[in-house]
Amino acid sequence: MLVGMVLIFNVSGVSAATTSSSTTINHTKTVTAKQTAVKINFTPSQINTAASKVKTYYETNHKLPCYVNINNHKVTMPQFLQLVTDNIYQLSNKKSNSITLKNVTAPSKPVENVKTGQLTQAQYISLAKTTRNYIYTKGAAPNNVNSSLGTIKFQNLVYSFSKVLAFQATNNRLPNYVSVTSLTQISTSTVKNGSNAQAIVDSIGYAEAKFEDIQGQSSPCVMDQCGYGDCWADSGWLYNKLSKAGIAVRVIGHTKGSYPLHRWIEINIGNGWKTWDYAKYNSQHHGPTGSGDYVVKSSV
Repeated sequence: MLVGMVLIFNVSGVSAATTSSSTTINHTKTVTAKQTAVKINFTPSQINTAASKVKTYYETNHKLPCYVNINNHKVTMPQFLQLVTDNIYQLSNKKSNSITLKNVTAPSKPVENVKTGQLTQAQYISLAKTTRNYIYTKGAAPNNVNSSLGTIKFQNLVYSFSKVLAFQATNNRLPNYVSVTSLTQISTSTVKNGSNAQAIVDSIGYAEAKFEDIQGQSSPCVMDQCGYGDCWADSGWLYNKLSKAGIAVRVIGHTKGSYPLHRWIEINIGNGWKTWDYAKYNSQHHGPTGSGDYVVKSSV
């Protein structure tokens, strides 16, 4: 018989904390063993990469995934909310430590009442801290959290913070702000897709191609009247026409590159967000010209 037996587990990529317990054998003698509670840690880079995946999944499927795979571990969305808020919190404090995954239960009944708008960097960092504090206090993801734009529900918190860290992954810095739209509005909107949507898109595309690309005239309304305008006028014109027709559309802008103030549009007709095909319609305007892209506004 082995008395005081010690069990030791070596797990690559994780750390182990030990606690003592007693185990009864044959109801007469006891053996003291060391039980190992495995801690799973992720680097900020791994979390940022996962955030990009969650962002893309939501924008393609209009819902969150059940889980995201990080370093061969399936992380649920409540757990992922803990990871992204932890990462934003420490980034705001100029730290880049590995983050330990917690057990986080799902919210009971997420609801929201939020208006479309933008949260500044200071505002979304504060929102992340509030969300993080709730998770660490309750051991559960919140149904919703109050913000300057209204009450943001669990799913929108995951998506919005994923957008923040996806930007961080690409630009190696936190964005100046993040756009927020009600997910209830998205799920109930009349976004068109399929062949009918493509016919609408083509009709608007060929109509847009008649406008000349002339700098200094940035009004969509004036462009409609005079027949010319710059990229701001053109993207605004396309946004107005497409959103009115029920097509999911958003205006994208540059923060840096050859044309740091350049704007263009992306659409989603059921296959994810795609840059507007300016060349297809022989448009005199054009799409991306550099890096540092951000969403100026979105119809969904």
